[in-house]
Amino acid sequence: MYATVPDTDTGAAAGARRLRIALVIEDVSPSGGQERVLAELAPRLARRHDVHLFCHTVRDIDLSGITVHRLPPLRATLGVRALCFTVVSSLAVRPRDFDVVLSQGGNTLVQNFVLAHTVHRDRHRVRAEIQRRFGLKPAWRQAWEGVRDAAFAALERRAALRCRGRLIAISRSVRDYFVREYGLSPDEVHVACNGVDHAVFTPDLCAEGRPRIRAELGLSDDDFVALFMGGLWFEKGLPQVIEALARCAEPVRLVVVGRGEREHFAAQAAGLAVAERITFVPHVDRPQDYFAMADCLVHPYHIEPFGLVVVEAAACGLPLLAARSGAALDLIDDGAGGLFVERDPGDIAARLDLLARDPEMLERMRREAHRRSLQFSWDRQATEIEELFVRLAPRGAPEGGGEADR
Repeated sequence: MYATVPDTDTGAAAGARRLRIALVIEDVSPSGGQERVLAELAPRLARRHDVHLFCHTVRDIDLSGITVHRLPPLRATLGVRALCFTVVSSLAVRPRDFDVVLSQGGNTLVQNFVLAHTVHRDRHRVRAEIQRRFGLKPAWRQAWEGVRDAAFAALERRAALRCRGRLIAISRSVRDYFVREYGLSPDEVHVACNGVDHAVFTPDLCAEGRPRIRAELGLSDDDFVALFMGGLWFEKGLPQVIEALARCAEPVRLVVVGRGEREHFAAQAAGLAVAERITFVPHVDRPQDYFAMADCLVHPYHIEPFGLVVVEAAACGLPLLAARSGAALDLIDDGAGGLFVERDPGDIAARLDLLARDPEMLERMRREAHRRSLQFSWDRQATEIEELFVRLAPRGAPEGGGEADR
């Protein structure tokens, strides 16, 4: 299944110059994350520009008009693969051949534009706090991850300063992070929010999906069900959500969808006597069915750069309990679209109880969450990025070309 690219003309003004564009990222696919962003962006840019992908892998997107430069992958983990990609991509991309070399943060050394989608310094602080609290990793791994995080932060800083004025953030909170951490002025960081496929993520799924998925999970229609979806369970606040469940006055149920440390959290739930109220579901290919099943999404990730899961849930008409970060800043006005929550079990529990007791409020939030989600569009993001390229790319015809495969 290809990434969704409608036939509408969403590019810059007619007659804009044709650019030669290099997009640099490890992997491209419509499965989620920044890989999904490039899967949506590349075909749209290719309608009017000469687009080249420099990547390890690319799958399930329309490659019409796109030249793919496949870089040799490295079978490694713990950040080694990403660091090696920075070296390989820097050698593979000849910047003189392109008007635009767009990197995802610091994953090449020759970029002249950055599409910033993560906040490395903040993530390092959160991981350090998790380690202090839970002691999850041996000393050797802590030491290595400290080195790795320092390298990622250094590459991020280099990219931000190299491309100041041509740095594109995927949310207002990412823009604010770069302003705070690297001394950029707000007008040096542009915002182009990610999109959502409204043909796939829609409230219309609820009528069929809610009873079907609830029956599969052994839940009744009367159960109030909160949904937690995604990976990075410690970082994204699942310990606090499970503790909140134990503090709820209402019999709230929790469904956790995704890959994570299931044994640890099942033990936490058992220790808090809420194990029977939690259902763990492995990674699913149709998250929209689980949005249709639930009564709210709980996402207390306080350094969320964007949160595709948050926008997709809202597009399905699912009320949000989310931290003040990423797309939630544009989806929630407390009481409309959802409620902001702190990374605190007591606060999360109070918000869950409030929604569980007030079905009329829940219904109003459903409608408002969907309405606000309509501002997020892959076409809109592509238009905004293309206009920045046309306006800010250095003038001058690129020279030469590169070998590639289709």
